[in-house]
Amino acid sequence: MTKFIKAIIVLSIIVSLSACSINQNKESFRIFDETQSNVTTKEINNEDEFNRLKKLLNDANLPDDKWPDRDADYTIKHEKEGQSELINNYKVWIEDSQVILVDILNHKYGKFEDVDAQKLKEILKIENL
Repeated sequence: MTKFIKAIIVLSIIVSLSACSINQNKESFRIFDETQSNVTTKEINNEDEFNRLKKLLNDANLPDDKWPDRDADYTIKHEKEGQSELINNYKVWIEDSQVILVDILNHKYGKFEDVDAQKLKEILKIENL
């Protein structure tokens, strides 16, 4: 009987540790809409949407350049559950026919035009300007 109880305790500990390690590896993006006086937040943790945004941000060609002179329209924070430090932090400005992106942690600046700008607007749920 005591072996059975010990086995259940060991199994419970293993399951608990496995669950903790699985949750700590989950990444997400939090998007802050700063275009209104009340900042609204959207979290992207759906795997398809997350991968779509991550690919778009990773594929961006961000040369060193100057940043826009006004406050950003959006902030995108790339986070990992259980980790206090950000993986990355982006500021986004919506212009007439382009989207300007600044990689805050790496001090890189770039522009999305045409199809890529439209993809980013769709992810951010921005209507065509």
